[in-house]
Amino acid sequence: MDTLDTTPNARLPENHPVVSLILLLSLVLGGALVFGLLSVGIAFAATGGSAAGIGHLLEGEHPDAGFIKIIQAGSSVGMFVIPALLFALVEKRRTRYLDFTTPVNPTLWFLVVAIMFFSAPVLDQSIKINESMRLPEALSGIENWMKAKEAELERLTALLLSDTTYWGLLINLVVVAVIPAIGEELLFRGCVQRIVTRWFRNPHAGVWITAIIFSAIHLQFYGFLPRMLLGALFGYLLVWGKNIWLPILAHFLNNGAATVSAFYLQRQGKTLDDLDFGEQIPSYLYFVSFVLTGVLLYQYYRSASEKRRVKRYRQLT
Repeated sequence: MDTLDTTPNARLPENHPVVSLILLLSLVLGGALVFGLLSVGIAFAATGGSAAGIGHLLEGEHPDAGFIKIIQAGSSVGMFVIPALLFALVEKRRTRYLDFTTPVNPTLWFLVVAIMFFSAPVLDQSIKINESMRLPEALSGIENWMKAKEAELERLTALLLSDTTYWGLLINLVVVAVIPAIGEELLFRGCVQRIVTRWFRNPHAGVWITAIIFSAIHLQFYGFLPRMLLGALFGYLLVWGKNIWLPILAHFLNNGAATVSAFYLQRQGKTLDDLDFGEQIPSYLYFVSFVLTGVLLYQYYRSASEKRRVKRYRQLT
């Protein structure tokens, strides 16, 4: 008769993916509630209670960038970082989710930087395609709501990035690039993608379904396509590279580049509307960008695979 192994390091049967998703969602909701309340309290204390509340801030009344940054940082930690780490800890004897330690071929770090640089024109083109989409006349009410929501988020972004001091740039990089890169990759690529992959038993399904969820959760409808493509890119960086720090680096580079670009534009007296460099890019460079991105991704895949082949060979010999 089989007996349950009760030793400290014994593996337990995997939970059904639905059970894992429910557990993860519960942790996300709990973290969002607790850290949301904490960050609001800290924000009011830090700003002397000068902010009139989140609703007023989103409507452009009594704008306080410091208040918003504290809320943004606290919410990101509570919704993404803490739930992902707790979830991985709870299920560590059933399924491994967050892999921080798998050895990485040093070439992959350079390839991640190159991929993010050369894919920028392709992603810019996907933004234009997304923005050109129009819903049927019968859905004009939904489209108007989507546009209003987009404008609201644009005002919030402009407020977040309004500080043009170098100290403000550093804080913006932490709030807009570092925390989201770590938190969103831990949650979406590290946890959700792994759960979906287990459910469908297919890594490609895991990558693309997670990318769709990742894009939809941001509620920026006119940025859905580029964010979905980014999510898929981050997903494959993890699937092939095996180490969660690889997509975290890519995510940071994407958000950080936008933050630094916005900073220097505003230092020159320009607005965030000037952040669109698409008109300055010759059309043929989009094709070049597409080809180079594909080549670099293939090289990334081969470099990651070579590392695994060498490791298996050493284990066998």
